[in-house]
Amino acid sequence: MAKKKVGSKKIPDIKVEVKSVKGKCALGHKPGEVFYFQGGTTPENLCVEAMLTVIPTARTLMFKGTHFWVSDPDAIEVCCPDPVNLVVFEVRRLKKKLG
Repeated sequence: MAKKKVGSKKIPDIKVEVKSVKGKCALGHKPGEVFYFQGGTTPENLCVEAMLTVIPTARTLMFKGTHFWVSDPDAIEVCCPDPVNLVVFEVRRLKKKLG
């Protein structure tokens, strides 16, 4: 059975990449790991803490927003709330839709 497509064609896809880990991520996220929000739907296997950190930024990018302090209007870096085991994520608006 074919997987049902979900999400909106109007909402840009968002790529979330783990850029760095200082210490050890309790849930095992590693640099280079990638997750995608597709058409407004959430990615699989992104931990809850990361999701809480990433969602506000992902929504900003999904709806054509940006933050004034970033040089690239399509990308924003955010951090996991654990200050001892800091995980940095890059949240990027994709110019083309995924599959």
